[in-house]
Amino acid sequence: MNIKQIWLAITNPPSDKVLAAKELMNAKRGYLEHKTHQEYYASLCSFEMQRIARLEKYLEEPKSE
Repeated sequence: MNIKQIWLAITNPPSDKVLAAKELMNAKRGYLEHKTHQEYYASLCSFEMQRIARLEKYLEEPKSE
């Protein structure tokens, strides 16, 4: 950054619309990140429920000796 750009950044702060656009972009990015986590943990819960059902069924089967 040269001195002119620094001076303009200090004397001309971003407008409210520019700040709102940046905040909106951050909110969308946060939403996508959390949506990814939601999908990941939903698949983990599904996996664990299937595992629980399989193990319960295995334990309920009569032993054939």
